[in-house]
Amino acid sequence: MNRSLIITMAGLAASLTAHAVEPLKQWKDSVRVSVAQMNITDKDLAGGRDRVDPLLPWMDKALAEKTDLLVFPEYLLGAFKIDDALITKLRAEVKKRGMNVIVGGWEYKPDAVIKHPPDPQTYANSVLVLDRKGEIAGKHWKMHSAVGAASPYCWPPAADERGELTMIPGKENGVVDLDFGRVGLLTCYDGYFPETFMMPSLRGAEVLVWVNSRGGMVEPHIMQAASFQTTTHVVSSNTSNGCGSAIVSYPGWRVDASAPEPGSEKLITATLDLAELRTQRVNSRMFHQRRPDAYKSITEKREPWKAYPHIKPFSYDDPKP
Repeated sequence: MNRSLIITMAGLAASLTAHAVEPLKQWKDSVRVSVAQMNITDKDLAGGRDRVDPLLPWMDKALAEKTDLLVFPEYLLGAFKIDDALITKLRAEVKKRGMNVIVGGWEYKPDAVIKHPPDPQTYANSVLVLDRKGEIAGKHWKMHSAVGAASPYCWPPAADERGELTMIPGKENGVVDLDFGRVGLLTCYDGYFPETFMMPSLRGAEVLVWVNSRGGMVEPHIMQAASFQTTTHVVSSNTSNGCGSAIVSYPGWRVDASAPEPGSEKLITATLDLAELRTQRVNSRMFHQRRPDAYKSITEKREPWKAYPHIKPFSYDDPKP
């Protein structure tokens, strides 16, 4: 490389204030990850069973696979508060099996009333991360509201639409340290924004977990591109009616394990190499050559749709585009 170019790049890097990334306190050279592609149905809850009960057979299957981290789809816990009996039971069952578990539901504020439909700003679409001791090691609140299901473009929301428009949105990805390394979290629609994959990676996340519960298949091309661009392993979960749960190892050339069959309930498992990933992250030219000074437009409010005044946007009053 030209010496003057190296000097210029070094000077540019020195002119930017670097934000410290917390060093890992624990790590292992590899992690064995399982994903449970499943649903919880009314039949599963018959006889007064709670929403933890249907998770237990999947935990036992993962235990037989010597899994370090088991990932469930979002929503499966239903409505809960952190200190209620459901979460106490979940923590005890996780501790009994001694594995790390990720599972989501509707987390209500401590002083809020759980009801349907919920009062606005009383709950979040939450993903909990439990460590091997059954402790809540961290969580993630979904940052982007999935709305507009009645539109062919999923936008705009209908005038009377509530849904996730009423939830408390998260402000930043959950990033959690576990005994094998660092995990970053995204929930469903979050994964359609490339920034939500990059942000946890820049904070040191090595495995990005994208938790879903939707009718459509999780897109493998999004996972593979995210793995390459963020220098991470990427894991996704989905319910069985949507399918597409998958595990993609860096650099994203292949899908290591997947469950692409619609309606399939399946446990998928893969072992991810963390030692080599860390070597790649230490020496990543994309990390070293990032240009935050050139990316300012990403954090500015822009309206790119206004480049097309000749195109009439979708309207529920006149559904023809």
